[in-house]
Amino acid sequence: MKQPESHHFHNGKAARAAGKPCHISDARMSHQSRTEWYAGWNYQDAAMRPAPTAEELYQNEGFFSELKASLRKAP
Repeated sequence: MKQPESHHFHNGKAARAAGKPCHISDARMSHQSRTEWYAGWNYQDAAMRPAPTAEELYQNEGFFSELKASLRKAP
């Protein structure tokens, strides 16, 4: 994912890296600025998560294959 050139996005990333909560109480921010801030926070949060284990990947594959089969059976 290409990171937007928005200081709100990068401020959100920095807030997540600093361990700050994902909450903005500044009512002066526009909807777009707030959305960019949250996108930056979420981007950094995803980057900080550990890679999935082999067991988690196996469980996901099983879940999605069962879901796919059940959708094909649906009338």
